[in-house]
Parts: sequence; C-alpha cells; structure tokens
Amino acid sequence: MIAIQISYAQTVPFTATWSFEGNPNGNTNNPNVGTGGANFVGIGLATGVGAGYVAGQSGQAANILYWSQSGGCNFGEYIQVSVQPLNGQTFTLTSLSFYVNHSVSPMGNTGPQSVRVRSSLDGYGSDLVQQGVSASFQQVNVGLGSSFASLANPVTFRIYACPPNGGGALRLDELTINGTVTSAPLPITLLSFTAQPEGDRVQLAWTTTSEYNADHFLVEHSRDLDEYTTVGEVAAKGTTDTRQYYGLTDLNPQPGVNYYRLKQIDRDGATQSFKPIQAIIRADEPVIAVYPNPANPDRIHFRLWNADAATVRLVTAMGQVVNGRLERQSGEADLVFDEPLPAGLYWLEVLLTSQKRVIKVLVR
Repeated sequence: MIAIQISYAQTVPFTATWSFEGNPNGNTNNPNVGTGGANFVGIGLATGVGAGYVAGQSGQAANILYWSQSGGCNFGEYIQVSVQPLNGQTFTLTSLSFYVNHSVSPMGNTGPQSVRVRSSLDGYGSDLVQQGVSASFQQVNVGLGSSFASLANPVTFRIYACPPNGGGALRLDELTINGTVTSAPLPITLLSFTAQPEGDRVQLAWTTTSEYNADHFLVEHSRDLDEYTTVGEVAAKGTTDTRQYYGLTDLNPQPGVNYYRLKQIDRDGATQSFKPIQAIIRADEPVIAVYPNPANPDRIHFRLWNADAATVRLVTAMGQVVNGRLERQSGEADLVFDEPLPAGLYWLEVLLTSQKRVIKVLVR
C-alpha cells in the first residue's frame, strides 16, 4: 500500500513578468498565479513597421505614444497590468519594478518627464511611487507593504506618465511583480471512482490516498449531466494520509446510461466536486449473485434479477442434490432449508433457458 503524505499549506515564491519582446503578454512561473497582457488605455504603441517595440534595457521595450499635451497628469491615460491568484489560493505581493526612459525627437521634444504608480487596492487613489524619467533607461522600484498580503482577488497596477512635453514617447521594459503564493492543501486526493452495473443496481466505489479536514461524501445521479439527485451520503475519515476505501449502492438506476458525480464536503462547508462517470444498465441481461457468501446454514440468499424463469438447485461437493424451498421476491430469492446445512462447500446451479451458471457457495 502506497501512502501519500498530506501537503499542508506552504508558501512558494513567484515572479510575474512583462518583457515586451514584440508583444505585451505577461508570464508567470507559478501555476497558481495568472497574468494578462499589458493594456494601454488612452494611449498606444507607436505605429509603423517595428515602431511599436524598440531597443530596450534588455532586448526590446514597448514604445508608447499619444500622451495628451495638456499640462500635469492625465489620469485617464495609463499602462495597466494585473495578477491574480488561481485554484483557490492566496498570494502576497512584495515588489514591483520596471525600466523606463523617454525619447527625444529631432525637434528637441521629449516624452513624459515622470511616472507614477497606483493600484486597485485603494481605487488608484494614491501613489505607490513617483519618479523622474530621463533619456537613459533607469529602474523604478516599488516596495509593496502589508496591504498587499494574503490576497484572494486580482490586483491591478497602473503606470501614469506625466507631464507630457511635446508628444515624445515613453519606453517601458522588463516589468516584474514578485511575491509568494500560499498553497492550501487539497481537501482530499482521489485515487479512483468507479460505477459497476449489476443488473438493476450500480455498485459505486472510490478510494482516497489522503484527506484533510474532510467531513463527508455525497454521490449524485443524473441522466443528462445537468440535473443531479443525491444517491447517498458516506462519512469521510477527516484527516489522514493513508489509503481509504468507500462504497455505496444505487438501488434505483434507470435503464440505459446513468451518470454519477462524487462530491466531498469539508468540515467548514467547502465543497469539492469530481468529474462524472457513467454506468450502463442493460435491461435484457440477467444477474445472479449470492450474498452474503459465506452463507447462513438455514438459507442461501441471492440476486435473481431478470431471471424469473430460472430453475435453481444446490449440490454438495459430492454431487448430491440438497432439497430446499425457493422463495422469490422482486429481483431477489432465497433457497430455504427445513434443517440447517452442514458447514462446507456447495455449488448453486442456476439454469436459465439454454444457459447454466454455477456459483461456489461456502456455508458457515
């Protein structure tokens, strides 16, 4: 048996970058953090072949034009980037940095003289940093404080350039956001979930390799993968790092395709759902199965579904037929004996049309 240890919450560093190597796309080195492309609002990249991306601090840089010529800052014009935690995790942002310069035109006009950075956490109401811009690339560094800790929602940053001076360009390169992701443990690790048809029933089984704060499981049934009804509920083990086995029987599946979905509910009410599986009930197939097996000495109980015309007899290991009384119910049957059977091995023979089925039965 393989035991998988539970992974409790851990903090992992991440970096999100916008390198502007011919495109505005963002990238991250952690699957639990998402980025979008940089947006240019009220402004835009220079047009013309190769004009949008020019030589930068490293490789290429975004060449951004069309800043308003009015004095002061126009807060309707900005570069915007966002990061967000994924998969139910939280993150803490620790720093933001980028390289910037401005162009000088043949007429002597320069681009924006300074940049200001704001964030969505306060509705872009205050500066995180304000720094002058020259014709040479320089790095802008922004330390992010405690208000950027343990966040579960996206955070957006805006870079404003002001004041414009003669319509020159602002060059932006190597924008980086650093932080950490707090990865919470999964409620359970599911190894398998199966649905096995047995005549007019479906045996459902699932196995977990670890559980954390798990309260119970629900098995749900659907005919169309849209509406689900509950088949049953099974208590979970709680917190464990050893393999656990669970089972449940659907006594009322429908002919044809039946879909089953497993849901796990935490002790705090959080729910985790798994991909549905299917079982096909074929109405024309008989089912014959003894249970319990080993059987009791006074009667042998067995499933006799879709086999109303079957004849049944019990034979000893020596080939002698044991007289018994067959009592049928809906899909079930009992072979009842006037005197208890001696303990030992027997054979239950079921004859159905031209088919003969033999089941080994152990009597206790």
